[in-house]
Amino acid sequence: MIEDLENLKQLQEIDLRIHEQELAQKQFPDTVEELEGAIKKAKESLENYQTKLNKTQAEVNSLDDHIQKSRDLLEKSQSKLNSIKTNREYDAVHAEIENQKNSINSVEIRKKNLLDEIEKLNNTIEEKSKEYQQIKSENEPQISELKKKIAAIDSVIAGIVKERNEIAPKISKPILRTYDLIRKKRKNGNALSSITGKTCAVCYKVLEPQLYNEIKRGRKMLLCQNCGSIFVWGGDSKE
Repeated sequence: MIEDLENLKQLQEIDLRIHEQELAQKQFPDTVEELEGAIKKAKESLENYQTKLNKTQAEVNSLDDHIQKSRDLLEKSQSKLNSIKTNREYDAVHAEIENQKNSINSVEIRKKNLLDEIEKLNNTIEEKSKEYQQIKSENEPQISELKKKIAAIDSVIAGIVKERNEIAPKISKPILRTYDLIRKKRKNGNALSSITGKTCAVCYKVLEPQLYNEIKRGRKMLLCQNCGSIFVWGGDSKE
């Protein structure tokens, strides 16, 4: 029985390694997605500001065209003053001139505001670009490493399973069945309580002296009545 329990301890260590790899197989893709999402988010933020800058610059260019056309019209209106013959024509031309001046003034104010906005956008884009590059430089190596691990997990598990197939046949079938039944019910895959003190290592229930001594002798398989773990002797730290 002692040999069975010692082999069971080895099997548990192997199964925990398999469990760890299976968890990684589930968690690593989520981590990769999270890291890639952070890069994508930073890039989209940068591109949004760049798009806004392009639109603002395009509006400034449009205003420049508008100002130039208004100035051309203003010049034509001013040239009319030399050929005016009536007060009515004079008033009409002066009205044109005032409208054109007001239009130019209004557009130039708008242009000035846009130029101020462009300056702020350029500063923001510079910050966002640095942020994007930093996130990219930090996340891409992690993503690459995780993808390598994901690709290797199946072969790693296969290698560990070979170890399991070597040790499992050395354990009596009743003990192995009980162990597998408990292990599969638990999220952490741990079916054993390795005793190194006077309490269960899983649920911390205090062990009766007689039970403690029986676990230490290892002559039969014993289960914790509180949590159902299989007791195995791990050595008393006080001894």
